[in-house]
Amino acid sequence: MPDNPFHLLTASEAEKEFGKKYFYRQRIYRLSKSGKIPAFNLRGRQCFMGRHILKVFLKELELKIVKQFPEFDIGSIRVFYDTVNEKRIVIDGILGRSVSVDTDKEAEDDLLKKIIHVIEWASSPESEDKSVKITKPKKISSKKQTKRDPSLSNVLPEEIMYLRVDAKEVKGVEIKSNILISIPSIAQFIGVRSDKFIRWLRRTSFNNFTLSAHPRHLHGTQNRVPWKKGVVPGYTTLIPFELVPEIIVAFKQSGNKPKYQEKAKLLYQLSKNTLEAVGIAISGDRDKAAKELAKVGRGLGLTAADQVIGIFKQYETREFQIQTTKQFQGKIRSMGGNYKVTIGSLTAGITGRKPYVWQALGKSRNLPSKMTTSGREVMRELSPSDSVGMTFGEKHWTKDPVTAEAIKTGKQGKKFYERLKGVGLLDD
Repeated sequence: MPDNPFHLLTASEAEKEFGKKYFYRQRIYRLSKSGKIPAFNLRGRQCFMGRHILKVFLKELELKIVKQFPEFDIGSIRVFYDTVNEKRIVIDGILGRSVSVDTDKEAEDDLLKKIIHVIEWASSPESEDKSVKITKPKKISSKKQTKRDPSLSNVLPEEIMYLRVDAKEVKGVEIKSNILISIPSIAQFIGVRSDKFIRWLRRTSFNNFTLSAHPRHLHGTQNRVPWKKGVVPGYTTLIPFELVPEIIVAFKQSGNKPKYQEKAKLLYQLSKNTLEAVGIAISGDRDKAAKELAKVGRGLGLTAADQVIGIFKQYETREFQIQTTKQFQGKIRSMGGNYKVTIGSLTAGITGRKPYVWQALGKSRNLPSKMTTSGREVMRELSPSDSVGMTFGEKHWTKDPVTAEAIKTGKQGKKFYERLKGVGLLDD
């Protein structure tokens, strides 16, 4: 799903974006006609916001679960669209298990049938565990020593509280990512009591990397945060972002079982992918960090980890993007190709919008007329990550004119750029 929360999709585009069998267009139209999904008109086409579609479809699923399985406490179940393994809807916390469907191949009825299978499993003599192991905080912020990084919300689930710190070390605790994550919000997200999670944490070596502060100081806007090292009763406990994947693995390996197994996997994968993309090794080993970053960058033709941030900073500049486009145009001319057709396919494949749609979007946002004559200029202004992705795509096509491969490279470049930007590594 595009990170732009105002990204408009037609019903057909929504099918392709979220999964054609589950999010089929007739149902989108039906829910829109009933007033549940707001519709917008763009150049004579009926369009919808992706986030509205997801929200309503998930709510409809929850209502059907309540109606068909009244024995379940819907408050103890988590229904979500997987943002890591795309085109997957997950129901977590069903009798200690989870079920999911591939939305390109399976529909809502398939998901409900899987719940029945879990119930049958739980009631069968062969089941080893029949026990039924059967809340949304605000993000925290403060000024002076700390500041909020709103772009990190593109990486972390909204239930997770985080804090951006200006120092690489606080009270002897090294914070490579400059991000502290709230331990209670992690516990709540994966379905574990906060007091139980913190008791476990205090018995591990992770306790040496925890910091605590009183909630009123974290929410304050004037004074510096008076940090305390370790877990302090009555205080909010936080830990460096780079330790999140390791904590989740260690918690499960110690014999503990989160209620929401799929959400635990989701948080692990999100944080691990982000850390790898920005070159912060989970173990803290700098050599390993270089290897990890080189590994994820290899798909973009990058082999030296220390070059990656510099390359992405270069790719986001207007001058470099214009130069790349000129080289791209020259390659098409030398091959006798059609620039309009090629750039249209590339733009739609990487950004989800045709160039003329970007121009229309710029006009709807009242951008200067000089800017709206070019879809690419609108893109640079409204969605820098799409523009960076286009530059990667054009670079690839210039070297190897295979549109499908260039689109793949462009999408990958866009994602890496968003991760780097999300944790502030491209900020001056």
